[in-house]
Amino acid sequence: MRIHANRLDEKEGDMNTDTTAVRLAGEQGISLVETMIATLITIVGLSSVLGLFAVGMLHSQTQGDVASRVTTSCQAKIEELSALAFNDATTDTTVWPPAATGTGTGLCGNLAANSNCGSVDPAAPVAGFVDYLDFQGTRVAADAVDANGQLRQSFMRQWRIETGATINLKTIIVRTTATRTLSRAIAPFTVLSTQKSR
Repeated sequence: MRIHANRLDEKEGDMNTDTTAVRLAGEQGISLVETMIATLITIVGLSSVLGLFAVGMLHSQTQGDVASRVTTSCQAKIEELSALAFNDATTDTTVWPPAATGTGTGLCGNLAANSNCGSVDPAAPVAGFVDYLDFQGTRVAADAVDANGQLRQSFMRQWRIETGATINLKTIIVRTTATRTLSRAIAPFTVLSTQKSR
């Protein structure tokens, strides 16, 4: 009976040795070629994601910068027009500082009830109710060009003055539109309005 037990122990010992050998053969690791392929796949994936990230960041920065300049320019024009007298019909606000030239439009003088002057339609600017700004916010002529022959205007500001049922209250509406942008998105615009009473 003892002999039988020794043989069983020997068989168990052989089995343990074989199991360890099989286990070690499956855990040999990865080769250099496999590592290089995995690294290449990771680099390709990351480069495409980083490219999209860069484009998105440029678009956001450009649109954000242009949109904030549009809003600032619009607010500046609202303040400029609000500073005029209620019945002003002669101040030219297309120049800076606004000049009482006698040929300007001011706030359209004494408007009748339910009437208006000017326009905020970007497809149909009305002379005397539109001015153009370069990217820094300086007024420029509509057809002013730089040394490269490019139009200098980056923003177009338009305004309309209107009255409702009462002639003692005017609504001033200003629209500023970016005339160009660095990305392919729609050019930003802002429309602001305020009221002025007699």
